[in-house]
Amino acid sequence: MTERLDFDDLDDFFARPRATRSATTTTTTRRPAPARPAGRAARGRSAAPARRIPPPAPTRRDPARPVARQRLAPPTTAITGGAVGTARTADRTRPPAGRRPVAPPRPPRPPRAPRPRPLPVDGEVARQRTRRRLIGFVVVVMVLGGGIVVRLGDLQLTGGAACRTLSVADCKAYGAGQRKAFRPIPAGRGGIYDRNGQAFALSVPEPNVVADPASIEDPLATARALSPVLDVPAGELAERLATPDSRYQLLATTVTPTIEEEVRALRLEGISFEEQYVRKNPSDGLARAVVGDTYDEGRVDERGRQGQTGVELAYDDQLQGTGGRVSFEKAPGGGTIAGTREKVQAAKPGTDLYLTLDQSLQYAAEQAVEDQVRATRAKQGIAIISRPSTGEILAMVSVADDGEGNVVSTGDNRPVTSVFEPGSVNKMITVAGAMEEGLIDADTTFQVPDSLQVADHAFTDHDPHPTALWSTTDILVTSSNIGTIKIAQQLGAEKVDEYLRAFGFGESTSTDFPGEVDGLMLPLEEWSGTSIGAIPIGQGISVTALQMLAAYNVIANDGVYVPPRLVSATDDGEGKVPTSASGHRRVVSEGTARAMSAMLEKVVADGTGQPAQVPGYPAAGKTGTARIPQPGPHADPTDAYQDEQGRYHYESSFVGFVAGTDLSIIVTIQDAETSIYGSEVAAPVFSQLASLALRSEQIPPPSLAGARGDVVPELSPSARRIEGEDPGLVTQTTQD
Repeated sequence: MTERLDFDDLDDFFARPRATRSATTTTTTRRPAPARPAGRAARGRSAAPARRIPPPAPTRRDPARPVARQRLAPPTTAITGGAVGTARTADRTRPPAGRRPVAPPRPPRPPRAPRPRPLPVDGEVARQRTRRRLIGFVVVVMVLGGGIVVRLGDLQLTGGAACRTLSVADCKAYGAGQRKAFRPIPAGRGGIYDRNGQAFALSVPEPNVVADPASIEDPLATARALSPVLDVPAGELAERLATPDSRYQLLATTVTPTIEEEVRALRLEGISFEEQYVRKNPSDGLARAVVGDTYDEGRVDERGRQGQTGVELAYDDQLQGTGGRVSFEKAPGGGTIAGTREKVQAAKPGTDLYLTLDQSLQYAAEQAVEDQVRATRAKQGIAIISRPSTGEILAMVSVADDGEGNVVSTGDNRPVTSVFEPGSVNKMITVAGAMEEGLIDADTTFQVPDSLQVADHAFTDHDPHPTALWSTTDILVTSSNIGTIKIAQQLGAEKVDEYLRAFGFGESTSTDFPGEVDGLMLPLEEWSGTSIGAIPIGQGISVTALQMLAAYNVIANDGVYVPPRLVSATDDGEGKVPTSASGHRRVVSEGTARAMSAMLEKVVADGTGQPAQVPGYPAAGKTGTARIPQPGPHADPTDAYQDEQGRYHYESSFVGFVAGTDLSIIVTIQDAETSIYGSEVAAPVFSQLASLALRSEQIPPPSLAGARGDVVPELSPSARRIEGEDPGLVTQTTQD
């Protein structure tokens, strides 16, 4: 039996003589291979390069087989006569006749390191490996199968009723649903305008600049191009743009049209605009307390309202528009699939509101009240200008000292959100009610002392005077507390309460004014013994400035109450639709109203309201000065009008109208330091505003259009000596 020997190279084997090869294959001991003659390599005859055969791959040794014999050492070479040869045939240079020439031998290769043979694997180890592989395969199959089951369940449960059958058509429909996407289109908020179309508030398109980082190849270059235009550091922009996994980044909010144009001119890939509306006030804050504010940057409150105060809040449902949308088929990356159509559902802007306010009058009124608050060092000032016949509010002012010496518009609309005790301006209602009941007329006389005991309190007039025989006109013109209380005692508590409510006290005037309060009216059953003395002269009740003006409008409007209103028309895109006042009701007869109007003209012409006179026009009205209840603690625990330092605080007012001109005004000044009397701090502002409004409305004096010619008695000599009105004194009992 022969054993095959290993050779480093098949060329080495075939290069040997046949006899040598035969002997080699039959021997059991490997002999050194003879070296080839050096002269063979120098012969002119060349042979094709020998084909290199890679060594055989190592095989794992079976422990049962015998170990193969080790490879013999390489043949020893010798140098003889400049030629390399072997000890076997040093002089043999030509192959035997008839044999194929043998290619010259290759240069010997360096010995290669033996390859490590793998260790034998035990059979039990192999079985364990196989078992683990089978278990892993089973687990992978189960996971894949579970995923398929979950996906099928998702198709059935979320794909709608049609996809539950897993039909081809149904699943196509489900796939189409997965591709559907949309982008919202914001709706512009309705504008707010004055009666002449001048804008108070508008929604202006100022888009946001946004980026799609996945579409931007060079974030740094894009950031450097945008930085000077957006006025944002390039590093900050580059950080936002270098987010390839994001499809949306906000770069700048509410940019101006100029900036938008500059950004578009750059034509940057991946940079676009997001529609956005910003609320602007072209009138520079005019009538801010009435118009109100919205939340910044399109934010809303917990009820989804954008309006925060004023008309913006009260009419939020109408002002808010209906947003639109752009529907498209989205690709996996979030973009639009090329070749598909976008469906646009246009946004519908909100309804425009046209207020009854007149911007020119509003501006004049704000300036006049601000100047008076500043001049008298008062805490706040309020003014309203209206048309009695329609209830339209032409101007509504609310300003206050901000604590730093600046007089600014208040954030809340205090003519309807705050209350005060009206004082002497309330006496008109007491007198009108008694006249309407037929108990008195303009020349009915009363014995009027300068003090009167009512229950447990003694009421007094402002100026001490002997008991005098005064007419109803004298009592109203001199603003006598005692004369008014005597009239109220004839009218009775029930009727006093009834007429106060008929003139509009105790309830809000209309729905046009957000935040309007009802005022404070003591229920009749809770009146104390002194209430019949305090309430008729304007103490122990609280009203808003708008309520008091609406009450005087009854007299100016021939005895008919017309609810005040602030919105004159709306426009939802189909044209302006006028609004009309509702809830008209007659309070007193036309005769009573005319008599009261004539007496109120006497107040301005000859009484405490003389500073309210309007040159060339018959102004009518009443002054009022009332103490303001103070929060505790009080210097005198029995006097709720004193503050902690024992000081009193006053609301000074004048309310009236210009007879025959359809114009009425109320002015109140709180806590003026120069004077406490309405005749001195409020009546002059009435005169100024009435003159401005009459010129603005181009209303001629009634003498040119036909005077009313109402006749009332002249003042008595004793009444002419009375100079001012009394703020009134009231006990704790009347406020409970």
